[in-house]
Amino acid sequence: MPMAPVRVEGIAVGCSGHISPAGYVAATPYVERAAATELVLTWLDSAQLKAVDETEFPDYRRAVLPGDQFPMTLPSGERLSGAYIYFSAHGVLTDPGGALPRPGGGDQATLLRALLAASPRLGKLVGPDPETWVARAGAERSVREEGTRVFGEEGWVLPQTDFLPYADESAELLRYDDLPPLGGSLTDGPAPSA
Repeated sequence: MPMAPVRVEGIAVGCSGHISPAGYVAATPYVERAAATELVLTWLDSAQLKAVDETEFPDYRRAVLPGDQFPMTLPSGERLSGAYIYFSAHGVLTDPGGALPRPGGGDQATLLRALLAASPRLGKLVGPDPETWVARAGAERSVREEGTRVFGEEGWVLPQTDFLPYADESAELLRYDDLPPLGGSLTDGPAPSA
């Protein structure tokens, strides 16, 4: 599967407002107009896109991110006019007690320790440490669901409504030619996915 780095303006990476089936807190993109983030772009064919959709659903949704509103630049300098992006259906976690999204993509153990320290309820459910969290949450769906509820009840979840206008859960694959670059063409393969 072809992959390339891509710089995306207007997108930052935070933490999803749910506990994943593996027991950890996954990353999610969110809209932050002042941000510019390096992501990985993949070119998927229809079978690969279907497989990713099945893997991500129901915790993530797919959207077509428009390049005129979220500039996407490849290392070659080519600007993309659009790409698929997956965003959390559960929202993005805030810092405990704050209104700003908690940065994602960092050390998972540090994140889980901070969440345990901020919520006695989480401590009782999945504590006392990150290793126990992952083992308990990974083993039992009911524990993951309760932990996800605790995130919301603690007031730590911001909804992901900024991506909704771009949601695209159709089975029809948008190809690279359907989203022509903003200045040149590199391939006639499938549409990229960030």
